[in-house]
Amino acid sequence: MSWDSFLETLSNCPEYGLTSLEAEVVMCLQEARCPTKSELLEAYIKSYSKIEEEAFTQRLKNIYKKFRIVGKGHKLPQLHKRLNEQYYQYQNKDIFFSEIGLNYIYPNFPRDGFGKALNDLIDSDNSEHKQVDVLQTFAPNLNDYSEHLIRCLQNGIQVRVLLAWPYSEAAKLREEVLRKYANSNIGDEINIQDCVIANLETLEKIIRILGTSKLIEIKLYDTLPSLAIYRAGRYMLAAPFLHGSLAINTFQLELTLNSANQLITQTLQNDFELMWQVARRFHPDPNQNWRNDLKILFTS
Repeated sequence: MSWDSFLETLSNCPEYGLTSLEAEVVMCLQEARCPTKSELLEAYIKSYSKIEEEAFTQRLKNIYKKFRIVGKGHKLPQLHKRLNEQYYQYQNKDIFFSEIGLNYIYPNFPRDGFGKALNDLIDSDNSEHKQVDVLQTFAPNLNDYSEHLIRCLQNGIQVRVLLAWPYSEAAKLREEVLRKYANSNIGDEINIQDCVIANLETLEKIIRILGTSKLIEIKLYDTLPSLAIYRAGRYMLAAPFLHGSLAINTFQLELTLNSANQLITQTLQNDFELMWQVARRFHPDPNQNWRNDLKILFTS
């Protein structure tokens, strides 16, 4: 991996949460020597755009904070040293996974991690990728993020939720598989119709709080997905639907959407979009008895 590719990968890493403008500053650093702040500013103006020194200094301070460069003294040499050490580590291990956007593999759904990704998206000043997507048969953890979703919608972030039509053959098949192969009593407790309706009730509460909003879209599908997907901006978690386990209880792939090699991430996004196209819109209107409408959604 070249130095520039390394810096680009680092700039897109959710761990640091650099904005696009901060990433531009990092991209101006050279491997061979640490520049002075004035030299870095000059390189930035030459490569990107003119900027006042005060604004550039503030941008550097944000970068130091995100890379946890603390203490007294000159911080730019500390940052340069830290980056060189990390680059050396990257060169001496298999970095293929980072290139395809795979950051981490969790044994089960990282509740706090996804909550942080939602908060980071809300707080981000980057206008790109302002979107949240959820793809599940039903989302057992949707209530955990209802407050996050409300804040997302209040901050102009698009939210799309894609669930199974609870009366579909696909939903029945998924329930049968969980009941037959689950290693615990979870299969006996699962009723997918009730679980999807519970999700829709959660979304109904959100709609009641916010009123009608074009930013929240809900669709139901009548087919079989292969993966559960949770997306917050450039951050994505993907997990398979295994026979004996809920998707949130199996391993989770943590992915970055704008990786150097987008074969995996783009394939997952395309699959979501395809399912979104064939699914049918459903609006759990707080002022209507939408449960009757739900039963006949795919019958006409």
